[in-house]
Amino acid sequence: MNTGARSLIIGWDGATWQLAHRFLAEGRMPVLDQLLREGSWSRMQSTTPPMTLPSWSAFLTGCNPGKHGIFDFTRRVPGTYQLEFTNATHRRVPTLHRLLSDRGARVASIAVPTTYPPETLNGVVISGFDSPVATSIDGSFCHPKSVYTDLKARFGRMKFADFQEIHIGPTWHDEALTSLLEEIPRKEGIGCHLLKQERWDAFMLLFGESDTVCHHFWHWMDESSPRHPPNAPTHLREAIATVYSRLDEALGRLMDAAAPDHLVIASDHGFGGAGDVVLYLNRYLESRGLLEYHASAQTPASGGLRTGSSLTDTMKALALKHLPARAQEQLVRNLPKPVLGHIESKSRYGDIAFDQTTAFSDEMNYAATVWLNIEGRDPQGKIKDPSAARADIRAALTEWEVDGHRVVERIHDREDLYHGECIDRAPDLVLDLALRENYSYTLLPSGRVAEGTTWRRLAPEERHGGKGFGMPGSHRSDGFLFLWGDGVRPGVEFQSNMTDPMPTILHLLDEAIPDHVDGRVLNEALQNTSQVQHSVFQGDLPTDAPLDDTSAEELAKRLEALGYL
Repeated sequence: MNTGARSLIIGWDGATWQLAHRFLAEGRMPVLDQLLREGSWSRMQSTTPPMTLPSWSAFLTGCNPGKHGIFDFTRRVPGTYQLEFTNATHRRVPTLHRLLSDRGARVASIAVPTTYPPETLNGVVISGFDSPVATSIDGSFCHPKSVYTDLKARFGRMKFADFQEIHIGPTWHDEALTSLLEEIPRKEGIGCHLLKQERWDAFMLLFGESDTVCHHFWHWMDESSPRHPPNAPTHLREAIATVYSRLDEALGRLMDAAAPDHLVIASDHGFGGAGDVVLYLNRYLESRGLLEYHASAQTPASGGLRTGSSLTDTMKALALKHLPARAQEQLVRNLPKPVLGHIESKSRYGDIAFDQTTAFSDEMNYAATVWLNIEGRDPQGKIKDPSAARADIRAALTEWEVDGHRVVERIHDREDLYHGECIDRAPDLVLDLALRENYSYTLLPSGRVAEGTTWRRLAPEERHGGKGFGMPGSHRSDGFLFLWGDGVRPGVEFQSNMTDPMPTILHLLDEAIPDHVDGRVLNEALQNTSQVQHSVFQGDLPTDAPLDDTSAEELAKRLEALGYL
């Protein structure tokens, strides 16, 4: 029986060549070391900002976020300040798997973010961690649903985050590392099992452990980090290296099972260290007269009850800290159905007096962005001249300094970053925060601090961080791309961005590339530079629809447990 895959696509979420080259030199990744002699590689540029959902959507579609329409885990409902949860039906262009499936190819997509709800494809889909599950797969995000029964019987639960990542206690890192190292062989086993069933045309499997370990263990490894713990034990200092080594071992076994014609390994972004300086962007906008809070909103320094964003943020943190997982789930399920999106809206915007506000931020640590409050577009829009307002906001942000260090490196208008019919879903301004001594600033919600507090340093007991509280490792733009196999030139370092692998994979499979694709075929890494075939996509796009109430509730719980909400 002919089994394996023509095209084997492996996702190492958050992987970076900065670390891979180091571990290769130390002999920790022998499989990749051997393949590297025969393949080509690139420090692939992520989307701006370097975020999970828009980056993997760019990889899957070959299109920039302005075309594919995915910018974050939530999106603003047009004409409101309300948020709703993003799902795969919001993507406005077809994925690699959709295109190949429609052409009769057999495809598999395992644990890839931004694939819930699963598409009905000619093959198998197991949606990634943005799917509405607590800690493990179930039939609701498997296509066909029958695959769930077989995989559960053989492998038990496939987990996306079987441990909370918010409150970091004394034994947390040992327990988290154990869980990460247990999950890698489980995903590998699922992949090898499916690869032995038939020969797939395109088989994609994603490992998120490389992202999670860098978020939480960077300061253990990096002795120069201002967060580096004294007397760090060896197994924690080497946690990132251990995960990369285990991924390398899994790669070898997946290659044996797939016997692929060609291999693609990719990440959605890179990684670096986060420093100990925390920023409060909305408090800074307030200090420059660009944002106003309601007079009734009380801050932590006031000693009284809080309202709006600060109260919601506190209630969420207390629930996650003191309630067991089952109680958290019951609490979320018992909330009124329309409340969940409202809670996240309240958490981000609840204290803002929009009728007196020119600009405001979502203050998400993985993306420093600013919305303009424009008359005629936004319900309480104040800005009559957007061009003049942009200039004023740019000037204010450019002048922001902390201890004599500039905070904002550059400011992008969304029109300069993105193009396509979905550009209006993006924040108006995207900020590149400067690095301070090669470490990232940490961006946290302003509702947690008093007026006038635009920055502070982490206390020693806060340096382990946690999702929502500033993790020691942070996303960077330089990601990871490796090509190997038939048609790939050996020993070439090339330039690429997140939209390029998709058309390159189609070209390697001798398939036509739709004209709407932004990315290019990476000919400099290929031996065969035959003319690229083009086509026009004529299939059906997903229907832009919200999740049903149950799925939205479960998705909210999962994203909150992961620290994104």
